[in-house]
Amino acid sequence: MMVGLALRSMLARKLSLILTVVTLALSVALFLTIERLRVATRDSFDGTISGVDVLVGARGSDLGLLLYTAFQIGDAAPSMRWSSFLDVQADARTQWAVPISLGDSHRGYRVIATTSDYFDFVRTGRDRPLAFKAKAPSLLSGFGVVLGSDVARALDYELGDAIAIQHGLASAGDRSHETQPFIVTGILAATGTPIDYSLLLHIRAFEAIHEGWNGSVPGRAITRHDGATDRTVIDLSGDEFEPSRLTAVYVGLKSKRRIFQFVETIEDRRRTEPLTAVLPGITLSQLWLLLGSAERALLTFSVLIVLAALAGQMTLLVATLDLRRREIAIYRAMGAQPLAIAGLLVVEAVLISLAAALSGLVLTLLGTWVAGQVLGGTLKLDLNAVMVTIRQGQALLAFIGVSAVTGLVPAFLAYRSSLQDGMRARY
Repeated sequence: MMVGLALRSMLARKLSLILTVVTLALSVALFLTIERLRVATRDSFDGTISGVDVLVGARGSDLGLLLYTAFQIGDAAPSMRWSSFLDVQADARTQWAVPISLGDSHRGYRVIATTSDYFDFVRTGRDRPLAFKAKAPSLLSGFGVVLGSDVARALDYELGDAIAIQHGLASAGDRSHETQPFIVTGILAATGTPIDYSLLLHIRAFEAIHEGWNGSVPGRAITRHDGATDRTVIDLSGDEFEPSRLTAVYVGLKSKRRIFQFVETIEDRRRTEPLTAVLPGITLSQLWLLLGSAERALLTFSVLIVLAALAGQMTLLVATLDLRRREIAIYRAMGAQPLAIAGLLVVEAVLISLAAALSGLVLTLLGTWVAGQVLGGTLKLDLNAVMVTIRQGQALLAFIGVSAVTGLVPAFLAYRSSLQDGMRARY
C-alpha cells in the first residue's frame, strides 16, 4: 500500500520526477562506465597471454616490449636475431618457444607472424586454449592466414577468401605485398583480447613476402611459377626463407621454479646479442601501479558526481515539502501517523533511486555496446564480456542505500509538520 501511494504521489509531479531520475541515471552511468572500462582493460591485458611464462626480445624497455608485442600498443620494438630464438628454444629449461614477428597489417588490423605452435601453447583468460569458429585441415601451412574473430566479422571474411597484407601499419593505400595473397584457413573464436583484432600467418611466409627488401623499400617481386600453370609456387619448408630477425619469443618453461634463473641467463648474454626477458605478470603489476592513481582519481570523480546528484535529489524532496503541506495534512487527517508520512518520503526516495539505477545500467550497457562496435578495433577491449560485475552490483546497492538515507532529511521535516500548520491558509 505504501509503495502504491508513493507511486501515485510521484506521478502527480511527473516533470520534476523525470528530471531527477535523468540526473541520477547519468551520474550512475558515468560511474558504471568508468568501472566497466577498468575491468575490461584489466581482464583483456591479464588474459591475453596467460600461458606465457617469459617474453624474450631485444634489449630495451620491459613494458614497451610487452605492450607492443602482446597488446599491439606503441611503436615497433627493436628486433632480435633468429639465432637468438634458436638458442632460447634449445635451452634445457625451455618446454616450448613460439616466435613472434610484427610490422605488417591488413586494412588497419595488425599481422602476427608465428608458427602453428602458437595455437598449441598460447592461452587466454584463465588458461583457456584458443578455439576456432572454423578452420581448414592445415592452418598456417604455406600462405594460409588465421583471422581473429573481430577481423572476420568486421571485414566479412570466410574460409577460402584471398587477402593481401600491407607493409607497415597503414590502414590503406599500400599495395607492396599484392604479388602474394594469403588464403583464409581459420577463424578464431572470440577471446576478448587483442588476438580478436589480429591476423596470424606463418613466419616463413612472412619472410618470403619480404624477400629482397631493404628496410621499408621493397625489393624484387616473387615471380616463381610452375610449368603447367601460371601461379606462384614457393616452397617454405627449406631453409631459404628462414627468418633473419623477429620481434620476440613467447616462452613456456618446464618448471616455474626456474623462471628467475632463466631470466638471469637471458639478460646476462654479454658475448652474444643482448636480450630482455619479461615476466608478463610482474610487468603488468607494475603497469597497474603506474595507472592506479589515475584509476582512483577517475573513480573518486565519478563518486563525487553521484553524491552531488543525490544531494540534488534530497534538495528537490525538501523543496517540494512546502508545496505538499496540504497533501500531508490530508494524510494526517485521514489517520496517517507521522512515522507513516516520513516513511512515505523515504519510499519515494528509494523508488527514484531504483528507477535511476536501472536507467543508468541500461545507459551503461547501451553506451559500452556502441563504444565496442565503434572503437573496439582501436581499444581492443571486449566491453560486453560481463553484463554486471559483483563490484558494480554492490555499487548499485550502495547507491540505493545512500539514496534512502538522503530521504531521511525530508522525512524528518515532514514528521515534524503538524496538522494545524498544513491546514492553515497561507497568504
